[in-house]
Amino acid sequence: VKVKGFEQFIEESKKDIKRISNIDDAIIQRAEIKNLYRNLHLHSSTLVGNGTDHLNLINDLNVDFFNELSQMHPELNESEIIICYYLFAGFKNKEIAAFLNTSIRSVESRRYRIGKKLKIKDKELSLVAYLTETFKGFS
Repeated sequence: VKVKGFEQFIEESKKDIKRISNIDDAIIQRAEIKNLYRNLHLHSSTLVGNGTDHLNLINDLNVDFFNELSQMHPELNESEIIICYYLFAGFKNKEIAAFLNTSIRSVESRRYRIGKKLKIKDKELSLVAYLTETFKGFS
C-alpha cells in the first residue's frame, strides 16, 4: 500500500512539474514552484521517511542554478547552497527551517555566514537581493 501511494505521489508530482514548466509568467511559475515544494515536503516525511529525498528532487530540477552558484562561489558548502536556492525561490526563514528540519535560528545563522562569505555587506545588498539580481535568468 505504501509503495502504491508513493508511486501515485511521484506520478502526481511529475504532472505538477510538467504543468509548472509550461507556465510563461515567472511570478506565477515561482508561486507554483513554492506550492509544489511545500507539497513535496509535507508528503515526503510521511511517504519517504527520512525527509532528505525532496532535496535530491530539488537539485535535479535546478541543477543549472546549483552548478552556477557552486562555480561562482566555491567557498559555499552544500547546505549553504541549498539555503541560497530556497532564498532565491522566495522562501522565508521559517519555511526553510521546516524543509531542512532545523531551527529558524540555525537558518538565520547560516544566512549570516553566507553573507559574510560572499561579502554581501561590502556590496550594500541583502543576500536575497544579491541572489535575485545575480541569478535572474534562472527564475
